[in-house]
Order: sequence, then C-alpha cells, then structure tokens
Amino acid sequence: MAQNADLQHALGLLLVRKKRLDDALPYLAHAAESAPQQTRYAYVYALALQAAGEVERAQVVLEQVLAVAPADREALFALATISRDRGDGQTALRYAEQLSTHYPDDPQVSALRRELEGR
Repeated sequence: MAQNADLQHALGLLLVRKKRLDDALPYLAHAAESAPQQTRYAYVYALALQAAGEVERAQVVLEQVLAVAPADREALFALATISRDRGDGQTALRYAEQLSTHYPDDPQVSALRRELEGR
C-alpha cells in the first residue's frame, strides 16, 4: 500500500508542477490517507488545499499530522503561519510556542515567535 501512496503522491506533485492543482488534490489526498505515517504527504496535501483556497481543510489535515507526530516541524510551522495569516494571532502564537519547545535553537522558529509576540 505504501508504494501505491508513493505513486499517488508523485503523480499529485507532477500535476501541481503542471499547474493543475484541482487535478492534483485527489492524488495528494489519497497518498496522505493511505500512508498517514508519511507526514510529508499530508503536509504537501495541506499546502495544496491552502493554495486552492480550502484553508479550513488544510488546517484539519495539519492537525491530523500532529496527532501522528506532535513535533512535526512543517505542520506546526504551517499551522502557525496559516493562523497568523487568518488573523488568529493567539492560535498562531500557541503553535509557535510548541515549535519553540521542540526546536529551541531553530532561528526560523525564533523569528516567527518574535514576530507573533510583536517584538
């Protein structure tokens, strides 16, 4: 089944590169659902959803990543920035704090947190 997920993910990426986002979404979704342990698949799917204007669905997918991998840097960072961009600074800061806990020496995490704290 993982091989099938790998192929679905690859096809989805190919379609994204060809600027066929609507066609890519089902393939990326299938890959993410078929191989939940491959959090990168869900992350890429969430970014595609966000690009398609489906921000709420993207957030749900990223939250599902955190259920599998609570310290996933990409998912936490994406959730922080999506929340920030939606004007939800409190939620964005909560994700940034989680990032800081797991990645205390990461300069990108520190910069995001400073931004969200208004420093």
